[in-house]
Amino acid sequence: MSSETTTLLHREELQGRRYPLYIERLLLVLVLIGIYVLHPKVVSLIDGTLGMLVAWCGLPLFLLLCAEMIGRLVQSMHKD
Repeated sequence: MSSETTTLLHREELQGRRYPLYIERLLLVLVLIGIYVLHPKVVSLIDGTLGMLVAWCGLPLFLLLCAEMIGRLVQSMHKD
């Protein structure tokens, strides 16, 4: 075996800190709870077909987007 690097760009890579995966799992559970709690409020706030569309599509996507942004923030803090 040679001591050459095996990465594509031939650079040295150091092992970082362990990523706290439980935070992302907790965020996903909070998103599911948020969808369950906020769904009736969104439907009552916006009437008709648009309300159902926003409640079934927009709300889950928005909450998942927020969870993803928080997860990336945590990931950027732990990359040192």
